[in-house]
Amino acid sequence: MSYRITYQVNVDWVGDGIGPMSGNTADSVGMAAAGGAQRKTFFNVTPQGQMTKTFLTADVTTLTNAMAADIAAQMNVAANLAQIQNFSTGTG
Repeated sequence: MSYRITYQVNVDWVGDGIGPMSGNTADSVGMAAAGGAQRKTFFNVTPQGQMTKTFLTADVTTLTNAMAADIAAQMNVAANLAQIQNFSTGTG
């Protein structure tokens, strides 16, 4: 048997006038975007996530470093960066 972690990262863009001072907000439901936020979601690349045979301090460090590297690699794809940047213009 192995231990595994799976993960999801949400990048939300909340435009001017949608934040908490605008009166135009909605509570997020579960992992849903709040209010009028646009969202790009990244998941673990492999269906099994990151796996280890033991769950000791060193394993946790290895797992979370692998998770961070995986998400960073996905987020740094030019098309993903462009899409997220374009949320602010309404073209994302």
